[in-house]
Formats: sequence, C-alpha cells, structure tokens
Amino acid sequence: MYEPRIILSGAPNARDLGGLETRDGKTLKKNRLIRSGMLANLSDTDVKYLEDAGLRTVVDFRTLAERQQKPDRVIEGVDYIICPMLEDKAEGVTRDKPETRDEEAQRTVSMVRRLMKNGRDGAAQMSMLYGVLVTLEHSIDHYRQFFDILLHNESGALLYHCTMGKDRVGTATALILSALGVPEEAMLADYMISCERCAPGTERLIEDCRKYTDDPQELQFIRDIDTVKESYLLTALGLINTQHGGMDAFLREKMQLDDAKLARLRELYLE
Repeated sequence: MYEPRIILSGAPNARDLGGLETRDGKTLKKNRLIRSGMLANLSDTDVKYLEDAGLRTVVDFRTLAERQQKPDRVIEGVDYIICPMLEDKAEGVTRDKPETRDEEAQRTVSMVRRLMKNGRDGAAQMSMLYGVLVTLEHSIDHYRQFFDILLHNESGALLYHCTMGKDRVGTATALILSALGVPEEAMLADYMISCERCAPGTERLIEDCRKYTDDPQELQFIRDIDTVKESYLLTALGLINTQHGGMDAFLREKMQLDDAKLARLRELYLE
C-alpha cells in the first residue's frame, strides 16, 4: 500500500514511490525510486536514512546556475548524474555562490517582476512551463536520457530531484508511472502531495518577500509558481495527447521505449 511520508527533514518534498499500485495489480518496489527536491540541506539523519535505504544514484535535473547556487550534499559511495531538464538560459540569472534567505527573497521579487512583464497570471505561466517540458527538444532529450539511466539501475535506490521536487520531477514521475502502468488518478494524487509538502516553505518565502514588496499580485504570483495545481500537470498530459498522439506514443516514440524496454522497466521496479 502506498503511504507517502516525509523521509528527509532537509528535503521535505521527498518521498519513496514504493507501494503505488498498477492497473494489473502489481506494486512499485520500495527503496528503488525516490522523488525529491534539492539535497543541499540534508541533515546527518537524512544521510543515514538514504544510506540505509540503499541509495546508489542521484540524478539532478537542475540547471548549472541552480547547482552552483545550492549544491547537493555529497554522500560517499553514491553516483551523481547531471541531467538538466531545462536549458541554462531558462534560469534567467546566473549565480555562483549560495544565497541567504534575504538574498533569496530579493532575487525572487526581482524574478517575479521580470516574469510578470509577460503576464500577471502566475498559474498561467506555470502551465506554460509544463508545456515546455513535454514539447521542447532539450527537455524531451533529457527525459529520454533519464529513462536510459532508469533502465541501467539494476539495484539499490535511485533518487531524482530538481529544486523543489514538483515541476521537472513531477513531470518525470508522471512519465515513469505511466510507463509502469499506474492509473492517472493515482499519478495525479501523488503529484498533488507536493502542494502540502511545499506549503510551509512557500509561506516562509512569501513572508521574507514582504520586506521587498507589498503588492498582493506579486505575492500571489510567488504563491502560484511555488506550489502545484492539478491543472499544471494536466497541461503537460494534454499536450502529450494533442501533439504526440497520446502517452503510449510519447513513451514509444519520444522516450524510445519499445516493448522490451517497457518490460525491463517493469521487471526492475515492480513486484
């Protein structure tokens, strides 16, 4: 049975996908696939948890600027693979050092003001981002590379993450669960867990940002881009249907998963 739980205090949106059920009654194995946000703030207890879970591989979806700003905590004996789902220019501002909470708030307000020049609806811009993730060739190529990594993950836990573990990771999880035969309603339910998990960090960020803006539209924009809504992921799924001929065609043609590879994925991650 799938019982999502916070497994890392330093990465509160992390969760083991083990226990999710497929349409044909199989179950995702535990300690094989862990979705997460960035690992920059892992505690010693978090590291021990991951070691005990058999962590072997970490796949980082972030841009170069994001990795430089908040590098992952390195765990001995773990392989780290870089697989950026967005081009570096998508980050907008290059940063080469960690930032304080105050610096993060200032950067966030500046970023939001820049983004709002393209429209004041944060939810609409997030839906556009999800569309990019399943239509931009760079993103498609890197999700395909991620499936190759999954196919070579013979044993142990693989953790994949972006910054908050909700958008790039949410899309990747939707693709993985679809390939494994998990129903869409279960996929969406797992996706929406990120709303609750990210909420405390979002509210902290908004309070920090109030030092630099009292504009309710700017604050709402921050909230919209710092959370998840079912409509965001449904935008990606809708584009997969309309532009790629459906999920099965997308997995086979864009992710290059033929019958043998799909069977291998299910052998590796289902029981």
